[in-house]
Amino acid sequence: MLDTPIGQIFEYAGFLSEPLVSSLLASHPNDLGSATFEPPVEWEDWWGWAGGGVEDTNEDPTSVPEDPWLLLLKYYDFCRWPDSGSNGAPELSPDYDVIPQSLKTVVRKASQLAVTREPGSTIFSSAGSSLPLDVALSRKPASTECILPGMSPKKAHEVITMSNFIAELLQSDASLSDITHIVDVGAGQAYLSRMLRDRLGSHVLALDYSEVQTQGAAKRDGAERKTKRKMGPGGPGGSSSGPPDGAHHAQMGQTRDRGEVDERRCGSLTYVTAKIDARTLCEATDDWIRRRDDGAVVGNRTRARSSVLNPAPVLFVALHACGSLTPDIFRAFTASLKAGTSAASWAPRAAVVVGCCYNMMRSEDFPLSRALRSNASQGISLNANHLQLAAQVPAQWTRTAETLRDARLALRKIVWRALINDLLINIGEDEERRGEAASKEGAKPGSDDRRSRRLGRLNDAAYADWETFAQRVRTKLGLREGSLVRADRRRERRIQVFHVLRCIVGPVIESLIMLDRAAWMQEELEGTGLEVGLINLFDQASGSGRNVALIIRPHHSP
Repeated sequence: MLDTPIGQIFEYAGFLSEPLVSSLLASHPNDLGSATFEPPVEWEDWWGWAGGGVEDTNEDPTSVPEDPWLLLLKYYDFCRWPDSGSNGAPELSPDYDVIPQSLKTVVRKASQLAVTREPGSTIFSSAGSSLPLDVALSRKPASTECILPGMSPKKAHEVITMSNFIAELLQSDASLSDITHIVDVGAGQAYLSRMLRDRLGSHVLALDYSEVQTQGAAKRDGAERKTKRKMGPGGPGGSSSGPPDGAHHAQMGQTRDRGEVDERRCGSLTYVTAKIDARTLCEATDDWIRRRDDGAVVGNRTRARSSVLNPAPVLFVALHACGSLTPDIFRAFTASLKAGTSAASWAPRAAVVVGCCYNMMRSEDFPLSRALRSNASQGISLNANHLQLAAQVPAQWTRTAETLRDARLALRKIVWRALINDLLINIGEDEERRGEAASKEGAKPGSDDRRSRRLGRLNDAAYADWETFAQRVRTKLGLREGSLVRADRRRERRIQVFHVLRCIVGPVIESLIMLDRAAWMQEELEGTGLEVGLINLFDQASGSGRNVALIIRPHHSP
């Protein structure tokens, strides 16, 4: 566990800036698919190795056990074990001797640098000790009663684990025990929101940018509550937690409580649709708190609480906050905390945020920490390739026969599409020329003349073998029979090795992004009495690749 992320951040930046690593991240598999591609000089010692050993036959190279890409992946698995002699650790195979030394060095460094992803483990704590909610959280058995209709097994694992974590967080310190207001940012179908309302009795604001998601969540909630009432004590019309049927607030609104006695126990849920950034998040939270606490109906009376004397403590949560939404949540948190006006209706007390979709980050959201931004010698910028690769989880690819099969299919899709990239470009250029000619003649191109350079999505069955793939492509693009002959198998193998190498570097990129955010928050919250932590909430083996939560909480004294 780290007690400061700064040193590790600089190690990551240095690794990603190494000539071989940076050259891998400067290109895309589609670039290698071009017949005119020339490899950088940094690739000389592995380019020949990656392409050798396959004749120009119809044998599928992805089915060969000792394919270079698979050998690299096995070596990566070997390097990830801290003790190669421990029980269950992969053995050091003599086959690894054929891997070029430059690639072995990259793979070994990448495996050692990436943060641990063991469920329940603390990656970083600004307090210098493990978070008090450590090991057992992710391993708690999930009751089937907790699983909401419509949740996939992956989503159920995430929602149940995160709600367990939040429950323990609120019980872990007296300064958190009075939190009854939770803002779920980017709530989507509001599975987590409903779990927090129903299991913790919290008042929850489910905030999402999509009206479709908001409407869908409210509809599901109403249907589920109606079913619970029919099945609950007293039959139809019996008691149930949460807001009344049809309680959907697409604009700023309130959910009325069912009664003074049940208010704390039952909680409430308000659905709001809004474009979310740091400013609108503060505004939506403020509006919700003021409407709830200054105009909530309690029995036959209207409660009027003095928010000036008693601002409501608020917990921010987010389960997979996309792209720049994660930094925006923390900007809202720190802005409200630092504002600290006497007229505030609420005050941020803690946060539990799991980020995702790094490819949707704004450029200004990396680097965030002053330490990284101010050190020009360690400066690094992340391009689109970095951000796409940050979501890769190569440690899970060989876990079972099924996961390896899925990895083979995913790799095949990338490689075969790269091999036809020249064709797609040529079609696009031809289309543009025809359009220009038709425009000069004052006519519009006919529908038979229009061809898209975008192939679009093909289902998994299209990749069963090359001829099936080629036939699907010919059909979609209107190509003649016999075109798209599978040639240059060496290039195919090189693209495989190239892409697997990039994916192995991916967890280091994600580690850099996460620790930069943690260091930024540590800087921003200095002197506030709040601590920052990174903890592995979910099990990546469940399919939850983005499994790390960034935590803000009052400093905990054991």
